[in-house]
Amino acid sequence: MKLSENTLSVLKNFASINSGLILHEGNKQKTICPQKAILVEATIEDDFPGEIGIYDLNRFLGNVSALKNPDLEFGDNRVTMSNDDIELTYFGCQPNLIISPPEKELALKSVDVKFSLSNAAFQQLLKLAAMNSLSNLTVVGEDGELLLKVHDKSVDTSNYATFNIGVYTGTDFTATFKTDNLKLLPDDYDVEIQFDAFAKFVNKTNTLKYFIALEKK
Repeated sequence: MKLSENTLSVLKNFASINSGLILHEGNKQKTICPQKAILVEATIEDDFPGEIGIYDLNRFLGNVSALKNPDLEFGDNRVTMSNDDIELTYFGCQPNLIISPPEKELALKSVDVKFSLSNAAFQQLLKLAAMNSLSNLTVVGEDGELLLKVHDKSVDTSNYATFNIGVYTGTDFTATFKTDNLKLLPDDYDVEIQFDAFAKFVNKTNTLKYFIALEKK
């Protein structure tokens, strides 16, 4: 098998969240960051024939890139990568060496607020956050408005930027993330938030689900 661009982009995203990965049989894959603040579930285009532990996902992907997306043959705890000239044998690791998400699918116990988030607005806010060294993104509901705000919550006089999502009629609230945890693949997302717990980001095709922890107040 050859890895599709869709699968490669998802695996590269996974590598930014956790250096290791257990590839499962089939086309549903998931990972979790070591601090348990980010969990991702993805439905990809490729079906993997069996399970294998990959201790260093960036190295694995680097080999795929160096061999210019070779044919992959999965065997007994190994993957053989081959192009026209070279064949590389890549050994897997024991699954217990990798921090992995629970088998049970994660779900919010309640949905306190939900909204749609455009990729264009989200990427622009993250760019401003990086440019101004702003470590937080906060969802704010107050005065009849729902806003996204990038800022540094530890500094009262930090630069900040806001984006108006729309009308809000509920009780005033704030829900804050670390910008470092917002490692989503570029897409439009539907967002649901459980206050004092975490939020779920689901893309429009329902192939990506990110569960991201909220910062404690």
